Amino acid sequence: MMVESLQNITRHQDVSQSKDNQAIFVVQNKDGKYGMASGNVIENEHIGSLQQKIDKINSLDTDSLKAYYKDVLENSGLSEKGGAGLGLIEIARRSGSKLYYSFKTISNKLSYFYFKTKIANESDSEQNSSLNGLRDLHQIANENNISMVYQGQFTHDNLKSLLTMTEGSVARTEVEYKRKATNVMVELLQNVCNHGAVLSEAVLGVPGVLVITTDNSGCSVMAGNYISKDKITKLSAKIDRANACALNELDAIYQEELMKDPEPGQKGAGLGFIDMRMKSSNKIDYTLVDLDRNFSFLSISVSIPF
Repeated sequence: MMVESLQNITRHQDVSQSKDNQAIFVVQNKDGKYGMASGNVIENEHIGSLQQKIDKINSLDTDSLKAYYKDVLENSGLSEKGGAGLGLIEIARRSGSKLYYSFKTISNKLSYFYFKTKIANESDSEQNSSLNGLRDLHQIANENNISMVYQGQFTHDNLKSLLTMTEGSVARTEVEYKRKATNVMVELLQNVCNHGAVLSEAVLGVPGVLVITTDNSGCSVMAGNYISKDKITKLSAKIDRANACALNELDAIYQEELMKDPEPGQKGAGLGFIDMRMKSSNKIDYTLVDLDRNFSFLSISVSIPF
């Protein structure tokens, strides 16, 4: 389903769209049930035929969808953009749910096409057909130059998958810049896993959020997680020390810390914040929001200039 949805975006979005009209792709896991949504720019002249296709798909039962898929496969040729119109049929077949959609006008030539579905099971009630949340999220992402958001559980096992997603969100091809940005991302992800608070033993991993933004000046990586208040003093001191050092002092301090014996219970070598300063050449921004007597919410942001 995700492959079909992403192919639908790449095939049918208007390639001349501006950077202010970027596509959006969302995967949601709520109470163990997965949903998928997307939004992309299309030409207004294609809206009518797209509506007809989706309405036709939504009117068919499981057996009819299978027959319709076979008919389109055998009797329709490839379009100019490389598809035979099978993607939406395949998504409906695999999800077992209706396809909900809407359009938002951009200009007299272009509109956004928003679409969502979910993987249904026998116990599911009809899903909420509103796409307002997706449209609002898309607008916020475009207005704030957000290229990727992940909100969920962070574990050492899923760091590789998260890193793959984040690397693809960096809008530069230079090897050296990619290396610096990737290094900062790794340190931030490890920081969440090592220092984030586990709020429920019933759920594997540390809850948190990761955001990547890109503008003309560079890429910013932001991470947020809950943190036990008994960890705040030491963690803040490490960030403050890294920020207080001049850039030409960081390498010596890094080597000094590397030679120290790790503190009892310490995860990692404790060099992450120094390394982030060295790779980004910027100070580390962080905020702490008090939640209750046990926990605060920690947000860390690092900007890597082009």
